[in-house]
Formats: sequence, structure tokens, C-alpha cells
Amino acid sequence: MEKYKIGDFAESSKIYTTEMVKVFSNITGDINPIHLDPEFSKNYIFKKPIVHGLLVASQISELIANVMPGPGSVYMAQNLIFKAPVFHNDEIICRVEIIKIILEKNIIELSTICTNSEKLIIIDGVATIKII
Repeated sequence: MEKYKIGDFAESSKIYTTEMVKVFSNITGDINPIHLDPEFSKNYIFKKPIVHGLLVASQISELIANVMPGPGSVYMAQNLIFKAPVFHNDEIICRVEIIKIILEKNIIELSTICTNSEKLIIIDGVATIKII
């Protein structure tokens, strides 16, 4: 735990393609046309298909598992606030940053924020991670 300090962070970038949305829909069974059908989506608030919020949130999991804190960490909790839509082919930047360390329990808390290329916050949240 000594290798971690408050303010340590990691970032990743990903473009969410239509193909990714289709694969996620098939895996999860979430085939809501708001994600898949441009004609259907025209009649709703965003006017075009949006990426599943949990597909975007999985970028947080990827960053935690592979980089910060990385392999051997256990994802214990996550709160998510979905603040804005992600459209097909949007680039999303995910940032996780240590905001709290509980040494006696080998736990860290991370701020988890995803933004689009215009710096608009898409997802805001906090994750609790156990270090093994």
C-alpha cells in the first residue's frame, strides 16, 4: 500500500463504435432501439443512437484492472452518475484518481470520471478497491 498516494491517477481513451454497441447489445441482451436504430432514435431526446452507459462505464473497470491499481485489485463498489450521452464514434477519456487510502483495510477509493472530447463530464463516480 505504500506505493499508492492520494492524487495518483491513470487515464485511457477509447472510441465507441457502432460495432461495439452491437456486440454489447448481443452480450447483455439490452437491445433497446435507442442504442441501435437511428430511425427510432430520431423521435427521442438525443435524436440519434446512444452508447449504453454501462458499456462506457466498463472503461473504468478496464483501467482499474489493468493500470490503477492494476492486477490483483478487487473491485468492491462503484457509484455512477450518468450526466450526458455518448454517441456512436465518440471518443471518451476515462480518469481514475486516488482520493482516499484506508491502510488498515488495504482499500483505496478512486474518483472515476469519463469525459468526451469537448471535456464534458459523461460519467462521474467513486470506486472502492481492495488491494490484495
